[in-house]
Amino acid sequence: MDLEARIARLEAIEACRSVFSEYTHYLDAGHIDDLMEIFSEDVEWVAANYPPGSGQDLPVNGRAGVRQVYAGLTFGSFRHHTTNVAVNILPSGEGELSSYFMTSVPKGLQGGLYQGSLRDEGDRWRIFRWRVVSAWSWRVAGEADQYFFSMRDRALRDGRPVVFRP
Repeated sequence: MDLEARIARLEAIEACRSVFSEYTHYLDAGHIDDLMEIFSEDVEWVAANYPPGSGQDLPVNGRAGVRQVYAGLTFGSFRHHTTNVAVNILPSGEGELSSYFMTSVPKGLQGGLYQGSLRDEGDRWRIFRWRVVSAWSWRVAGEADQYFFSMRDRALRDGRPVVFRP
């Protein structure tokens, strides 16, 4: 791979990381319009184990449907923390991203896995596939039930991370 192609790949990786950073910041701050801008119009969005602990999946197609889901959240009552962010750029030029997350809520925590596919839409990179896998929760006794689900059962690639392969 020549130097220009390698640099373009690194820039694409950073663009994907930046979109992911925007996701958590806009989500936690309740900036719905900005949040919707990072999703493509034709996004395929799935919340696995939603509502958290139910064992059900919520599939949504299109930005308008995703807006409805996020608009129902109580902004200011949670904060997202992410780790082990992995990005790979496929030969097609699309990006893959995976990351563990933990969401702190009053008197408790929940967490799981984010998995996404991103593409350069000319004006910016956007998420066109997004999967939120709620895998565990813990709250102070008496507040709510605890739950633990195997991410292998709900995640893409059996929960394996995206792997960077130059």
